[in-house]
Amino acid sequence: MSTGKPRVLILGGGFGGMYAALEFERALERGANLDVTLVNHDNFFLFTPMLHEVAASDLDITNIVSPIRKLLHKVTFFHGEIETIDLVNRRVGVSHGHENHCHSLPFDHLVLALGSTTNFYGIPGLADRAFTMKSLSDAIVLRNHLIANLEEADYGGCGEAHRAPLLNFVVAGGGFAGVETIAAMNDFLRGAIRFFPHLREDMLRIILISAGPVILPELGTKLGWYAQRKLAEQRVEIHANCKVTAVKDHDVTLSDGSMVAPMRRAPCHPPTLSPALSRKRERGQYRTERRCRQPRSMHESLPRPLAEEGTNGPLARLRERAGERVFGTLHPRRQRRPHHRHRVLRHRSAVDDGSWVSEEEHPPKFVPAAARHKPVKTLSPFLAI
Repeated sequence: MSTGKPRVLILGGGFGGMYAALEFERALERGANLDVTLVNHDNFFLFTPMLHEVAASDLDITNIVSPIRKLLHKVTFFHGEIETIDLVNRRVGVSHGHENHCHSLPFDHLVLALGSTTNFYGIPGLADRAFTMKSLSDAIVLRNHLIANLEEADYGGCGEAHRAPLLNFVVAGGGFAGVETIAAMNDFLRGAIRFFPHLREDMLRIILISAGPVILPELGTKLGWYAQRKLAEQRVEIHANCKVTAVKDHDVTLSDGSMVAPMRRAPCHPPTLSPALSRKRERGQYRTERRCRQPRSMHESLPRPLAEEGTNGPLARLRERAGERVFGTLHPRRQRRPHHRHRVLRHRSAVDDGSWVSEEEHPPKFVPAAARHKPVKTLSPFLAI
């Protein structure tokens, strides 16, 4: 039933969706005449930059999740899956419950903050054998796999040929996510192996694959070389200037012709949405203006509701004006900062006049695993959940 208020529908409960919802929450507390709904497939907000800390037992699961219903009191929350987006009739089809009941949610203004899905770049064998790191369950699966490998390799009856592949670990990607993941894994494995009587630390082979000449290119060459040297001191083997070209059951083939054992960090790309939007994608991102709205050049031949959409986060390829590129995928250093990675949309006066502005605040500070010598909180390395 329509309330007569402008209806704002936010799709996605990650950093972009949640910070937009929290901004609307403050506006509603000040008496704004709005009807705001957030749709997400999980009923909690996940702090994804620290997923690798859970995988390495540095943090408990509860330390990186917050129930959405505790964060939002004025904004309506719908826990379910997004099935369809109808731009012409301004409705979003959703489903929820054990029997997937279907509903239709109307909107006047739509915010797309759906994040990304895993992209395997068509590399043979990667999709079937890769470990992804996108959700809480992914971190738990990786953690359990590390523990299971140590347990299996510790059995005294295992020969060297069987044991060696169990103690080889590969992470592909020399950016923030890859470096912090392999640093956390390295600390976890080397700290736990002393409790396994048939294993020695020199049996571990932990490998980082980087496409560039130096890791962490976002920080510049000087800091990248510093981080690379520190990882090497921690006995992480780094393969620079090469990429993964194929993955088989027992080896990973690199572009330089060498082969290493299988364990990967899978990259990401935006999800597939409305066909009207997908026609306008560029390198996997939807073109947007600087304020994350669809540029006019995109929707001249499309239904008017498209002009009211906002696209956020990894979905967006931002442009200041039609035909002029500002930057593509958001700079990885900014992706690590919630207030930079997702521009918060603030309602200036009235939603129906289309006046939206972006606001950036000071990001929170945290210490990445690659820069730490001791974990914040260490859990039992032997408990598989």
